[in-house]
Amino acid sequence: MPNNKKTILIVEDDEFLRSLCAKRLNQTGFHVDVAVDGIEGFEKIIKEKPDLVLLDIIMPGMEGFAILKETRANKNRAIAKIPIIMLSNLGQESDIKKATELGATDYLIKAHFTIDDIIDKINKYL
Repeated sequence: MPNNKKTILIVEDDEFLRSLCAKRLNQTGFHVDVAVDGIEGFEKIIKEKPDLVLLDIIMPGMEGFAILKETRANKNRAIAKIPIIMLSNLGQESDIKKATELGATDYLIKAHFTIDDIIDKINKYL
């Protein structure tokens, strides 16, 4: 259980998954912020500098790979180094490799992980 509330930004266009993750993370003691599309998510990363980002790949506005690439290229090192866990239904080796090459902290295939597994990963990187 985090003592000082760490902020987790969930960038996910699926309302059900977004609210499920947000509710569970709040219960675990995190401060949660959400973005419903890629553009809003990227703007919040830059402006709010969350402690960790859960990032979907396929979203309206700006896809997750582009957000990851732009975040890692940011001149502000505090922003560029934010842990980013990709959460996607894309399970192809090529997608995982691309995310890793762009600097993803971790990559979780939605169908293979529970919310508790996601929380374990978050705690690992914070």
